Amino acid sequence: MSVIDSYFSGKDRPALFYYGWVVVFVSFLCHMFIFAVPTLMLPQLYGPMIDQFGWTRSDVTLIASAKFTSGAIVAFFVGQFIQKFGTRVTTFLAALITGLAMMSFIFVTEIWHLVLIGVFLGIGSLALVINIKVLVSRWFQGNLGLALGLALLGTAGVGPSLTFVLEPLINEYGWRMSVAILSIGIWFFALPIFLIFAREKPMDMGLETEGISADIKSKLDGLPEKFKDFTGTLKTRTFIAMSIGVFLIGFVDQGLLQHTVEFLDKDAGLGRDMARYGFSLLMTISLAGKVGFGWVFDRLAVKGVMICYLSIGLGVALAFPVGGLETLIAFCVARGISHGGTIVDVPYLCRQAFGPAILARTIGTMTMVLSAGFALGPYVIGLIYDRTGSYNGAFYLCILLSLIAAASLIWVKPDYKNWLERQST
Repeated sequence: MSVIDSYFSGKDRPALFYYGWVVVFVSFLCHMFIFAVPTLMLPQLYGPMIDQFGWTRSDVTLIASAKFTSGAIVAFFVGQFIQKFGTRVTTFLAALITGLAMMSFIFVTEIWHLVLIGVFLGIGSLALVINIKVLVSRWFQGNLGLALGLALLGTAGVGPSLTFVLEPLINEYGWRMSVAILSIGIWFFALPIFLIFAREKPMDMGLETEGISADIKSKLDGLPEKFKDFTGTLKTRTFIAMSIGVFLIGFVDQGLLQHTVEFLDKDAGLGRDMARYGFSLLMTISLAGKVGFGWVFDRLAVKGVMICYLSIGLGVALAFPVGGLETLIAFCVARGISHGGTIVDVPYLCRQAFGPAILARTIGTMTMVLSAGFALGPYVIGLIYDRTGSYNGAFYLCILLSLIAAASLIWVKPDYKNWLERQST
């Protein structure tokens, strides 16, 4: 046992705090540099790409669609990979693939180059997200929503500052070299720190999962077979309803996010600088959304996720009147808060509905569904804009899909959470 393991396990002296929170912190760093930076840089690159090459909005968003399509495909296999090789190996490979893909921006001159890079960005960054969801879900039960919210704060953590870093880099070095420079965060911060401090499971350090008492743990050997049957889980009403909601909300959330900067800049008439500041504000507010909705999920379970999905529809509706500072702030507040909850929903729903025994596979499969929505949303919204010259039709569609997504969760039951609570009585 290493010095770190020995100290935080409390075997030599009382531990200062539960080591799961260290795992949350290093997961946050990985999420920030390996997922958030490659995802949030894209909306700020579309304008320079269009200006340089004359591509359309549906053309430039193909990189996002390719990213999330490949992510959806790889998500189906990542859960099994994690179970076989562990989270440390998965993180190393995800960091390597994403970092090299970012450096490859230097060579982009054709649309197919964008698509190819998008494929590898999706493989690396989506594998990393699933990895974090599985890892944190192994360490937490009682405060799972809060822990996931903090671990997945990467997009909110980097969003407020990325525009102020990326724009000067673009002005100085061009958009292609700027992306390569941003990969430094992966090589020198996220990956080394994760490999030093992350641990696969609480039992590796002689600890128990947070929120699982000794009495409850003694009863877990009697876990019902339905919580161990992955194939059977796929056929349940809960899984099907959850898939519908997650897919639709992924379509809406990422579809709108990828077009936010261009919409605020050109269609709302606010200009490039105000659009960048608005995007930064949106991501700053999503900090509160992730932690806040994580807390809400812990207390309201599935109903909390339904509230999150409804708030996404509200955020879309507030895009219509944007035309000045006050309406921009209202839009950013609503979008920021609702966006924060969409990263936490999948692992929370999977843990509480299906339990930990098949967690890697259920999270991986549901992330595949989510990523399919992520992939389709940006392109379809771009296509609607290219054909109509306006985002209005796309916004109406997104509001409708948000309502359907929220309604679909009526049939989602937190069976594992309910079973666990019965064991404690």
